[in-house]
Amino acid sequence: MKISTITKLASVGAVVACACAANAQTTVPTGLDVRLGLFMPSNSLASDLGSTWFGFGADYKLSAFAVSAPITGTEAYFGISADYYSHGSDSDIPVVLNYNVRQGQMIYSAGIGPDFRNSGDLTSTGVGIGEQIGVTYEFGKAPIPLFVQAKYFFSSKPELSGFGVYVGARF
Repeated sequence: MKISTITKLASVGAVVACACAANAQTTVPTGLDVRLGLFMPSNSLASDLGSTWFGFGADYKLSAFAVSAPITGTEAYFGISADYYSHGSDSDIPVVLNYNVRQGQMIYSAGIGPDFRNSGDLTSTGVGIGEQIGVTYEFGKAPIPLFVQAKYFFSSKPELSGFGVYVGARF
């Protein structure tokens, strides 16, 4: 494993460890979520460029749109999610409308929307339709709740599809 990869993983681990300090229940998410982490491409062409890429993103809960919960004890809502992950001259910016289901401290999401590709090494620059699925665990009922999140991005170009692991804060 490269030193830079070890450094990135250690940094994410340190943030997760700090997040674990706040471990109380929290109420429904409101407003804005921001996250920072690593993206691991699932395509061998992309992973040959780098096994871990830098990634960050944000979600915004659309409180104005009421959604019925799929089962008792859950809450459902729509949100807008935008992410960015890159390595060198290759990047993808998926912007999706997510359907989220919250059960306790767990949030499950799935979404679809445009993804904006910029690529110098892998594929053409352009816009396509991408999807994503994710799961989030929220740690606390602090002034700013912290969370860890895992997402899988299905890019319109398979070369830019992959798995993201993030830590973040909910405002």
